[in-house]
Amino acid sequence: MKLIPYLHFAGNAREVLNFYKNVLGGDIVQLGTYGESPIPSDEDYKDKVMHARFVFDGNMIMVSDVFKGQPVSTNGNIQLSVDVDNESKLDEVFNKMAEGGKVTMPLADQFWGAKFGMLQDKFGVTWMFNCEKK
Repeated sequence: MKLIPYLHFAGNAREVLNFYKNVLGGDIVQLGTYGESPIPSDEDYKDKVMHARFVFDGNMIMVSDVFKGQPVSTNGNIQLSVDVDNESKLDEVFNKMAEGGKVTMPLADQFWGAKFGMLQDKFGVTWMFNCEKK
């Protein structure tokens, strides 16, 4: 089994995907729009993302724009947690992900032997970043 997060957005999923690609590296391996599907959609929503898959370092995140007019909330009890294998990469990824967002816990050495920090990105998704000390 494999756990794959699926994130929903209100019309800006393509922007989110490109931001995550810039921050985390990786590739958008699939991107289908509402206009390409058999589901009827308004003309101004045909280019919105119906389903996309983003892969990086052996991980996958799926992303879509919700149906037009459907509410989206990022207020919840889920955070995406990323383990990074070296501190310089941790600093780089954390700082890029924090651009336009809100750091809720700055990167710092922790009692469990890791450097750790938390943030909410500019799209409202909450993240935890951890790097075990060698």
